[in-house]
Amino acid sequence: MKSILFLLAAAALAFGQGAIAGIAPQPTAFDCAVDGVVVNSLTGEPIPRARVDLILPGATSSASADSSGKWNLSNVTCGTAPVTVTRPGFVQKASRPLTLLSGAPVHDVKIELTPQSVFYGRVLDDQGDPVIGAQIGVLVSRVVDGQVRFQRTGSGGTNDLGDYRIAGLPRGKYIVCSNLVNGAARAGELTVAETCYPGPVEGGAASAMDVPAGRETRVDFALNQTPGIHVRGTVSGLPKGRGAGINLVKHGATAGPGGNLGAVNNNNFDFRVAPGSYTLAADYFEFGKHLLARVPIEAGTSDIDNVAVTLDGGFTIAGTVGIVSQSGQTAARPQFGINLRPSEPISGTGQAKWDADHTGFTFDDMAPGNYRLNVFPPPPFYVKSATLAGQDILNDEFALSQAGGPIEIVLGDDGGSIEGDVVDADGQPATGGIMALRNARAVVVRATAHFRLLNLAPGDYTVYAWDDPAEVAYADTDWMRRYGASGVSATVTAGQNTQVKLTQQKAPQ
Repeated sequence: MKSILFLLAAAALAFGQGAIAGIAPQPTAFDCAVDGVVVNSLTGEPIPRARVDLILPGATSSASADSSGKWNLSNVTCGTAPVTVTRPGFVQKASRPLTLLSGAPVHDVKIELTPQSVFYGRVLDDQGDPVIGAQIGVLVSRVVDGQVRFQRTGSGGTNDLGDYRIAGLPRGKYIVCSNLVNGAARAGELTVAETCYPGPVEGGAASAMDVPAGRETRVDFALNQTPGIHVRGTVSGLPKGRGAGINLVKHGATAGPGGNLGAVNNNNFDFRVAPGSYTLAADYFEFGKHLLARVPIEAGTSDIDNVAVTLDGGFTIAGTVGIVSQSGQTAARPQFGINLRPSEPISGTGQAKWDADHTGFTFDDMAPGNYRLNVFPPPPFYVKSATLAGQDILNDEFALSQAGGPIEIVLGDDGGSIEGDVVDADGQPATGGIMALRNARAVVVRATAHFRLLNLAPGDYTVYAWDDPAEVAYADTDWMRRYGASGVSATVTAGQNTQVKLTQQKAPQ
């Protein structure tokens, strides 16, 4: 009996020591507090009735700002959580996460909300009558892989007066487009081509308008009818009695699914479209099975009949990873991030699946299209080369149309580094982003006053300090010619560190 009691006591003591050591979870405290103020980022004035949400796993605490913009939360769950602030007429803001500790209230958290930008207007037909159900797409300029791209950020439809209003937008460079979608067909064999203001999406940044925060901008449209081009055909390759999702997507389409007008019945399709370049996309999903087809369509002046679309499984691309090591440490093969980014969203991409020994991988369910390879090896490795059938695919987009490979990726571990200080125009230490460019590829780190870029491939770089590197179109030659003159040249040698000093530059908005 004494032995049993001794064992129980020892177990209790061990449990207590384990709890102290962090083995057992610590109880959550609910006595934390935080307060602050919400103000207009343009005027500095307080924003009354702004809603403040402190979001922790399984617990959300909310408060409303008073007439002076002040708010407070008490007796809330302790921990680290973001604060989200909303108010009609302003762009929603998520602040940096706050860490709340028991017995240490956080005071005077200042959160700035930016007034929303708005697009509104009216859509009329070529007879001056309102167009009901026209689809409006708002696109904002973003930098993706160093190139300016336009991404949908808002949409809406017209009411019975032909009016629309799209709110809640941040400042930015925009293109607004109007079109009709399925179910809004006009009379007879006429259709409507997509209309964009100030210019077409294909025009890039030159077609966009700069809209400041808080600006309401009116954009009216007159949709002109044009004779429609029929695109007719049949989809095959499906399980008996099953149907596919079929769509005709205009290249660069923004206001709805390609802006097409037509019908799909029993896997026979008849689309009526304006002249232009399209992709006919057909997909079938069931129980983890994906069949697909992508057919390019060039609509000119004549109808296109008897388009045969056969669905099949997406193809597979295989790849291998090799290591050229100066240290000889090649025993442990790293598993790391690899993706194939499609230039057109309808292309889709599969998930990279690694072999057991991490020397090979595959991408399944691939659709034809243009892609860009992105590789994210862990330290101390960098990508020495990446090829597909002898073609360099590390620095440029490439086309995939069928099963092939292997993609051959070679990693090295003899990289060098670039280190230095960064100041603003007044010579004071600056906080921002450091960007090293080589072969239209960028390595970016955040830095305050001092920085170091590690595991760089040997070669010649141009190094920049930007206040916001996300706005830098580093792969656009014309953009860099206008704004990229402040770069500092740096040569990286294997295993060596290169010193530079940078002056921060503001990225043009």
